[in-house]
Amino acid sequence: SVAAIVLASALATEAFTVSNMPRNNLSALRMSEVDEETQKLTSAVERGVSLDQDGKSNVWAIEPKMEVDTKSSEEKTSSALFAAGGLAAFAAVAAGILTNLPDPDQF
Repeated sequence: SVAAIVLASALATEAFTVSNMPRNNLSALRMSEVDEETQKLTSAVERGVSLDQDGKSNVWAIEPKMEVDTKSSEEKTSSALFAAGGLAAFAAVAAGILTNLPDPDQF
């Protein structure tokens, strides 16, 4: 019985030995050298992403571009009056419907 245990443990440890099969040498993939034109094109575009020398990426937010308002004060005033008129019309229709609802005590 002791011999059986020794034989079983010897066979089990053989499973963890290095095989004679050829090993594939793994090499790190490296980016090719970037020429000056490509670097100028990529540096001009804001992406919000960077990659350091170890291959770790960093992502950050990019603020949106500022836009100048081109509407005149007349256009702003007419837009505000149109919105106020729409609100007043909605309020009138809602008030008319709500005042003419049937009395719930009648049912």
